[in-house]
Amino acid sequence: PGTRVQALDTGTLFIQRQGKALNEFLFSDTQLTYVTQRISLLSGHLLKGPSRIAMRKATSTDEGDLLLITNENDGTMAVYSIMRSQQIVAPSEWTTDGQFKDVNIDVTDIYVVVKRTFDGVARYFLERFDNTIFTDCAFIGGAASSASSLPHTGKSLNVITDGVPQENAVVTSGSVTFTRPSTTKYEVGLPFTVYAKTMPVDIKLQSGTRTGFKKRIMQVNAIVDDTQHLSINNQPVPFRNFDNPLLDLPIQEFTGIKRLDGVRGYSREAAIEVSQTLPLKMTLLGLEYKVAVNQGT
Repeated sequence: PGTRVQALDTGTLFIQRQGKALNEFLFSDTQLTYVTQRISLLSGHLLKGPSRIAMRKATSTDEGDLLLITNENDGTMAVYSIMRSQQIVAPSEWTTDGQFKDVNIDVTDIYVVVKRTFDGVARYFLERFDNTIFTDCAFIGGAASSASSLPHTGKSLNVITDGVPQENAVVTSGSVTFTRPSTTKYEVGLPFTVYAKTMPVDIKLQSGTRTGFKKRIMQVNAIVDDTQHLSINNQPVPFRNFDNPLLDLPIQEFTGIKRLDGVRGYSREAAIEVSQTLPLKMTLLGLEYKVAVNQGT
């Protein structure tokens, strides 16, 4: 009760009364009546006391509508990327150093109210999502050797100077000192980790499936766009070549296919884990992989 319903094309999205399911109410041309479809069919575990809901409509043909739901139980946010024309529903969970309390949309800008605790004091922040920023609760500036007037007392922050990640710094008395001063721009903020895991590999051969057999992912081809950093199964994917003697320059953005060989380890539920720990650009478009399994490859 109290959560707003959201319009999506010709349907209406709403949270079920018990707070355990996200449903869509729309008219069916085949049945000539209104029907209810389950949007959170495989992601009901992401709804943990939903309290606020907002919808960011797509602004271009290569993105979907974004449905954001804050959870009262643990302060996380369940996010659904929905593209109705392609029958795509992609759920994910967003977390931060604190709790998401509210969310709303101003045309295309996403605003959230976040409760953060710094130095034992709980404070509320009104924050806006920005695709050009790589940290949470971020502060940016120009040429400088340090940043001051920071609220993150006692927290370890990511430091980025001139597009290059530096050593993390702990905020003391509201300020941090950079390992290397910035000449054009700096950014400091709370770090966060990007993590995704595929479903277990299900191989279908002429002799049947290989669900219970041990398998090994031998090779992974990651299709990326404007990406600077990526790890697959805890193995870093190289993005920098040693043909440039100036290694303190930012890593060049790469678009194309990155191939990773020599992935080790057999498992009955082989899966690919993608992660990112550095505050850099990453857009993963897809994965293609080769699997070795008993009685067939």
